[in-house]
Amino acid sequence: MPSPVSRRCFSTALAAWLVAAAPCSAEVQVLVGSPAGRTTKEPDPTLVNEPFAIAFDRDGRMYGVEYTRGNRLFRITPAAEKHAAVEFVAGTFHVSSNGDQFPPDTATHLKKVQFHGLHDVAVGPDGTVYVADTFRHRIQAFDPERNTVRPVAGTGVAGFSGDGGPAATAAFNQAYCSSLTADGKSLLVADIKNARLRRIDLASGTVTTVAGNGQSGKPIDGAQATETPLAGPRAACQAKDGTIYLALREGNALIEIKDGTIRTVVNESGKAGYAGDGGPGRDALLAGPKYVSLDCEGRVLIADTENHCIRRYDPANGRIELVAGMPPRGGTTVGPDLLSTQLMRPHGACLDPAGRLVIADSDNDRILVGVPPKSRAAVPIAPPPAGTGNSPD
Repeated sequence: MPSPVSRRCFSTALAAWLVAAAPCSAEVQVLVGSPAGRTTKEPDPTLVNEPFAIAFDRDGRMYGVEYTRGNRLFRITPAAEKHAAVEFVAGTFHVSSNGDQFPPDTATHLKKVQFHGLHDVAVGPDGTVYVADTFRHRIQAFDPERNTVRPVAGTGVAGFSGDGGPAATAAFNQAYCSSLTADGKSLLVADIKNARLRRIDLASGTVTTVAGNGQSGKPIDGAQATETPLAGPRAACQAKDGTIYLALREGNALIEIKDGTIRTVVNESGKAGYAGDGGPGRDALLAGPKYVSLDCEGRVLIADTENHCIRRYDPANGRIELVAGMPPRGGTTVGPDLLSTQLMRPHGACLDPAGRLVIADSDNDRILVGVPPKSRAAVPIAPPPAGTGNSPD
């Protein structure tokens, strides 16, 4: 069974549709949503609202999750005339906010299950779809064959407990990310309020801490991963060689966890801002990064959310570059390519089966696809606007 990364890098059933939808030029296609971006203040239950992450299954179908403007898991499949057909497969439409009180959910019907603040989605080798049900402090699983949802990790009550034991009875405090390891056998969970990155073995169901000592703060280069503070562990991905890349929301940085030790690879200063494209990642600035994934060459795609762009870090040379958006300001314009297209607080970003970059353009309520640019030289950097920083999502 191919790994989650390799499945993304080679053609699948959906690849031909995506090639047709977004021609081989660098043209940007709006797969879901309006080219004009968010058009109404109140969310529409018939539309995708505030998409936060996307992932692909082994047949090339795209799954995505909505944040608090919709709280649903949706699926996108090819349809007639090359348009995307959106199907809401789990979760009842409702608007919620961080801090709401959520009673126990006893619903058994998929469309009546209440998620609260979905942040991430991952598809296992067996087709199971895992979602980070963040404000319920859980990871839940959707089985597309049986059409069921079940809890995988977390008691539903905020806290910290359970390392070394069953994930189902462990306590998490806002599980933000649920990405698969490179072999597809485990989930990496960004347990942000516990300032830890945790791992769930899918075969045994056991949970352990991979990084973080429970304290919020700037990580210490060279420290043992479990013995250093973390400033807002928000999202993680794992390379084929086992290296884990972790985005720090409050730390405005990308760190690597290799051979059990921590090192900051993007934004050693930890300051929020926008600078450094074309140069060393350690000297660059980020502002509230919210998501990471890998491309087919092992480069890290970073959703630099508060800079309204997607950037790419290359571990082979340590450099960072811009691949989508017009930072540091957001907007709605869809240009002829990704570098002339404006984004508004993007979150999820990953490659589709045809090798194109798919972006959850969250505050524009749309999903875009386009050809990522090749490596380019350094570009002039504008100073960050007043107020650039982190937003708690």
